[in-house]
Amino acid sequence: MKKLLTFILVFTLFLAPLACVAQDENYPKKGRVTKSQKQTMTRRINDICDRLLERNKISTKVTMKLRKTSKVNAYANMGREIVVFSGLIKICENDDELAGVIAHELGHLVNAHVYKLNAVNTIAYNALQVANEVPVVALPAALIYGVGFKKWMRMDEYEADITSVDLLVGAGYNPLGMLSILQKITGEKYIDFLKTHPSGEKRALYIYDYIAHTYPEFVEKGFDTESYEEFLYYYEDVAQERAQNPKKMIKHQKKFEKLEEKRKKKYAKYQRKQLKKEEKQKQKELENLEKEKSNQDAA
Repeated sequence: MKKLLTFILVFTLFLAPLACVAQDENYPKKGRVTKSQKQTMTRRINDICDRLLERNKISTKVTMKLRKTSKVNAYANMGREIVVFSGLIKICENDDELAGVIAHELGHLVNAHVYKLNAVNTIAYNALQVANEVPVVALPAALIYGVGFKKWMRMDEYEADITSVDLLVGAGYNPLGMLSILQKITGEKYIDFLKTHPSGEKRALYIYDYIAHTYPEFVEKGFDTESYEEFLYYYEDVAQERAQNPKKMIKHQKKFEKLEEKRKKKYAKYQRKQLKKEEKQKQKELENLEKEKSNQDAA
């Protein structure tokens, strides 16, 4: 019994790195989108995704898909697809906001959150099935899995958020667009978006702090949307509270210095595959030139 309990605890607590965006796999009712609008939306999300991948030199293959629905959501899946709902596109005021959504989903793909979620869900499910055969173990196992699931899912959301900031900057977008659209979709109207996510305020603050520390020029530049102004209004109270606690500010600064170093290594990892591909291509071109020269000398 003790060995079985230990097994379940280990698998549910430590092997549950999770997830992506709120995934609504049920086919929702179609929204009112004309054929022309669908073509325009599809072209727009494809162009943004291509720009994010190409300018950041990331070779991950991604397929963009548009789902016609008034719902506000987007998600990435195991097939390396990013599905964007037309309802979400409609509330994006500009490409910076829409790029923020797509970059967030790319963050889940390049960090392998989707694949880890699928593998761990299978392991955890099997562990819970075993636990259910032993009543004393079943309830603790279920509770541990639930807590571990949410914790790791939220950690992945934070990582996808700051990954999106790096990708947006690398592609020439304003990362504050991510904050602007997040402020919209985490309001009361779109509260469903938060089913598997950290609170909107916590995510927005984390994103803003990372931008302010790593890319301060964008904070100075600002972002001209009402939703971004709403976030700044909230941030004023946070800034005042921090200013009253110097020790907390020093701790905060050190935290983001470490995060910046960690992010540099991760960003380089995303590009490694593409860089190797480019090196092979250059080597091939060089070999072809040498062959041509050798053939000319022989002639």
